Amino acid sequence: MSSLVKHSYSELTANHSLWNHEFLTRCRTGNLSLQDVQILAVQMYKFSKEFNRILASILSCCQDEVAQLVILENLFDEMGQGNIHQSHPELFRQFTRALGIDDNNLAALPTAPETLALIDTYLRIPHQYGYLAALGAVCYASEGIVSSLYTQLYTGIVGAAPLPKESLIFFELHIDVDDSHAAKLAAVIEPRLIMNDEDIKIKLAIVEAMDARVQFFNGIQRQISEYSQYSFFPDSLFLLNA
Repeated sequence: MSSLVKHSYSELTANHSLWNHEFLTRCRTGNLSLQDVQILAVQMYKFSKEFNRILASILSCCQDEVAQLVILENLFDEMGQGNIHQSHPELFRQFTRALGIDDNNLAALPTAPETLALIDTYLRIPHQYGYLAALGAVCYASEGIVSSLYTQLYTGIVGAAPLPKESLIFFELHIDVDDSHAAKLAAVIEPRLIMNDEDIKIKLAIVEAMDARVQFFNGIQRQISEYSQYSFFPDSLFLLNA
C-alpha cells in the first residue's frame, strides 16, 4: 500500500462531516452542561464496552497469524493487559461514577438505537467485507481518529464539571495510546493490500463506520433535546423508561 493510498484513507476521515457535528462544536466551545455529559457518558460506555467483542469478531474472520497477533495485542490492551481493574470498561466506569451514575444505573439505562447501530456496524463489517476491511475501519475510523475526537470530547467534559483527574484516565489513555494502535494496524494492512477490490472494501468500511459515528452523535443530541426538561439525568431516564 503506497503512502498515497494511506493518505486517501486518512482523507476519508479528515474530510468527513463528523468533524462539523453540532455536538463536537459544542464540546470545542465548552458549551456542555453536566446533564449533556451524563447522556454522552452512558452511550459512550455502551459502545466502548463492546469494543472487545468488535475486535474478537474481526479475529474470528482472520486466518492470517501475524494479523491475529496484532488484533490480540490490541484486545489485550483493552482488557487491561490482564488486570481487570485496568480494563478499559472499568476505567470508563470510574468516569461515570464521578458523574454520579452508579454501576447498577449504568447497566440498567438503555442503549440508544443510534448507539446500537454503531455497534452493529462494527460487528457487521468483518463478515460483510472481510477482516482486512474491518481492520481498516478500526485503524482509520476508530483508533486513528480517537486522539482528535477524544481531545474535543475531553474539552467539553472538563468545561462542564470539575472532575477528579483519576476519573478521566480513560480519555487520557486513549488520547495518548491509540495512535500507536493505529500505526500497528496500518502496518498489518499495508503489505496485504494487493487487490483493488480490497482497497474498495476498506474505503466502504471506513465511510460506513464514520457515518455510523455521526448517527451516534445525532442520538446524543436527540436525547439531550428529549431530556432537557428534566433536572436530574438518571432519575429522569428511569422515569421516561418506566
